[in-house]
Amino acid sequence: MKPRLAVVYENGAVSPLEIAFAANGLCDVVLVLDPSSPHAAASLPVLERIGTVLPMEPDGPADGSRVGDTAQRLKQLDVQGITTFTDDRLQVTAELAAALGLRFHSRAVAERLADKLRQRQWLAAAGVAAVRFAALSAADGAEGIEAALSAVGLPAVLKPRRGAGSRSAFPVDTEEEFRTTARGLLAAGEDRLIAEERLIGAESVAGARWGDYVSVESVVDGERIAHVGITGKLPLAEPFRESGVFFPSTLDAAMADRVVAAADEALRVLGVRSGVTHTEFKLTADGPRLIEVNGRLGGFVNDLVGRAAGVNMLRIALENALAADGPVPERIDAPAGRTDAPGSRASRIAFQRFAPPPLDARSVAAVTGAKDARALPGIARVEIVRRPGEPVDWRQGTQSFAAIVYGEAPDHAALGATLDALDATLRVGYRR
Repeated sequence: MKPRLAVVYENGAVSPLEIAFAANGLCDVVLVLDPSSPHAAASLPVLERIGTVLPMEPDGPADGSRVGDTAQRLKQLDVQGITTFTDDRLQVTAELAAALGLRFHSRAVAERLADKLRQRQWLAAAGVAAVRFAALSAADGAEGIEAALSAVGLPAVLKPRRGAGSRSAFPVDTEEEFRTTARGLLAAGEDRLIAEERLIGAESVAGARWGDYVSVESVVDGERIAHVGITGKLPLAEPFRESGVFFPSTLDAAMADRVVAAADEALRVLGVRSGVTHTEFKLTADGPRLIEVNGRLGGFVNDLVGRAAGVNMLRIALENALAADGPVPERIDAPAGRTDAPGSRASRIAFQRFAPPPLDARSVAAVTGAKDARALPGIARVEIVRRPGEPVDWRQGTQSFAAIVYGEAPDHAALGATLDALDATLRVGYRR
């Protein structure tokens, strides 16, 4: 009889079908969800087909009766593992895991991973990855904004303390821009913000064609941390939105080793003891600088690593949650210029190219060239996410893409040529 694994579900790094595929032959899935969530409600027909759906009442504190009631029902179902793939479900998952005596981030670690301010404070106290930062809240008023500006300086970044996918993240270059942006975010309902020193990337590190940041994909099992590889990025769209990802990255062996060592240090300092993690770094002239540690599988990573190296990261995450004895790979990416990396299994470059809307776009007007794009060498799939007439809002970060294109290339030079051809073929028009 297969074990049961609870997944605290919400829109996040993986889809319901990906979960079902990864769980096949390994475990039966219990999907714990908030029935008032629009995304969960829309996904319910699919969720009910892939596992047992367990509604969790949204009211009450995370450590209150709703957790106790849900934990009791999970115990009755003999659940033997629990995890989540969504940032804003980390803490409730930690509460359930503690109530059930199951493997997951502790409550304290989940708080550090979910709250960007708490994470910065913990790392700074340990002397790791120090950047200037300050908290902002609606209750602080104008004095709080001035205090944060004084503490952080310019240039800076303003963003919510909780959130993912570059949602509502703004660069600011002047004092007036800082004040105006902070007031606007607070007035719009983002009542808890973090202001941070803005890290300046150096395009020479990854290469001028590529983005100036990367992420490290890791698997944690007690004291052992296996860093599976480094995901490269395409240049950011304004203000801080992803425009594409690829695996493996373009970093040379020396820089790749520095990035991996920095990820290892951050995970250990934060006290992470289990799970699959996604740690982002800015590539500066002074070396890699930590952006943030995410305590779950990174978005897009399961697809990228699977197509590039044949490794199912989501399956590994489920095995980790069950404390099962599945294989945990060592580095499977060969750093650029080195093909003899121990354990390297990446036989191609896998990528996803996104179509983020312009800042002033309100809806999609037209999508052209999709058929021709699908015929380009190396293109596996063109997914039109927003049809003509459908609204777009750049503030939603990765949830605002109008299209996602999936493909592969034999090397990074070929990847660049494929992306150029794609960008000249697939066009999305917008209404302002």
